[in-house]
Amino acid sequence: MARTPKIVEDRREQIIEAALRVFAQKGFVRATNKDIANEAGITPGLIYHYFESKEALLQAVIEEASPIQSIRSLPPEMLTQSPEILLRFVVGQMLAIAESEPFLRLVRVFLPELLHNQNVSPLSLSTLQEATQFLENYLAEKMDNGELRKADPALNAQVIFACVSGMVLRRQIMHDPQALQYTHEEIVDSIVSMTLDGLRPR
Repeated sequence: MARTPKIVEDRREQIIEAALRVFAQKGFVRATNKDIANEAGITPGLIYHYFESKEALLQAVIEEASPIQSIRSLPPEMLTQSPEILLRFVVGQMLAIAESEPFLRLVRVFLPELLHNQNVSPLSLSTLQEATQFLENYLAEKMDNGELRKADPALNAQVIFACVSGMVLRRQIMHDPQALQYTHEEIVDSIVSMTLDGLRPR
């Protein structure tokens, strides 16, 4: 009997969730497909029906837990919104997802791996670069039509992401009380205000 799309998607999600738990326990390098299959309650061979390699599975874990899904699902009409509206939405979504438990589990998996395994870094970079490219393209379009002054859109996109990443690192990894005292709304307001203050036409 053929598997329905719902069954396929449910199984895929089951494997991704199991992989995240196993990667968190053992690290990416030491984790095996057998470990992941045991955690998911399936046979190891079944993983290969959904993911061609452990690296492909890690990439799926990253995409599932990261803010990129939120950016990919933005309706086209959002791109016509003013910079203030879109940036507040995107930065707010990024911050909310980045401080969610699934993403924080991913960060806890990734930080040790990045220090000791150079092969892991490109897997995380592709998702980050896709998100940054989206923001760069949006800023470039708004600069071209005069809504924002001419500046380096790539650099500005990088700075926005760096602000969010830095706050998440201080709040959730370092548990810095100075960073934890602010609400998401206050952080979003500060990042967007500083960005637009520098980019509004003069």
